[in-house]
Amino acid sequence: MSYGQSSHSNGPWQSQPAAGSPPYPSAPPHALAPRKAQESQHPGWLARSLFWAALIIGMLPVLVLTPLATTGGTSAVVLFSLGSIICACLRLVLGTAAILLVKNTSWARRLIGAGIFFLGCAALLILTPLTGILLTSVGTEDGSSLLTMNIIQGVLNAFFLATVFCGWSIARNRRWWILVIAVVIGAILAVLNMTVAKPLAENATTGVMIVVLVQAVWLALIFASLGLFHLLARANGRTAPAPAQPAY
Repeated sequence: MSYGQSSHSNGPWQSQPAAGSPPYPSAPPHALAPRKAQESQHPGWLARSLFWAALIIGMLPVLVLTPLATTGGTSAVVLFSLGSIICACLRLVLGTAAILLVKNTSWARRLIGAGIFFLGCAALLILTPLTGILLTSVGTEDGSSLLTMNIIQGVLNAFFLATVFCGWSIARNRRWWILVIAVVIGAILAVLNMTVAKPLAENATTGVMIVVLVQAVWLALIFASLGLFHLLARANGRTAPAPAQPAY
């Protein structure tokens, strides 16, 4: 009899708490806090993928069409020019849309970040050809004209990188000093591109392949900088609190 009672007491019907008794303890709330905090800072894979695609598409003409433009004739140069304009426009549209689609942030940060990114892309798209046209119309010497063009292009690249880094970081609720680091890194990358990459590409015998290689490294450094900002933001206190989401 005692054996039967013991078997019954250990049956499946005893797995639930009796009426009036407290429920089984659940996982403490602080155990789920790190995961919720990580999810609250994620921009969404759609926004992140669009932003990455915008940066890659903007560099495609230099990486793909440069050999054709240098070895081909006039048609290849026209193709390179049209491809550069189309890819720059796609970068502007996709990057702006990506920042507007960032999750876990306020619309004010989205609009400010998208506006900064739009301004940088538009300046690079419009002022780069205008600079060449103005220098050609002025009719300066070849050496001084090339130096002036390199300086102006370096300033435009620094401004463009600063707007790319800051626009994305503002939408990601990052602290102000990360924005300062972003501006400094953008200026450093632009100076390296102007002082090291371009002279190397002009003086090398295989100049075309050097240009492609240098721009590929430059694109890799841009993504590495974005990764650095991400690591800095994940440290404690480096990200501003995300705005409260309305309950539905």
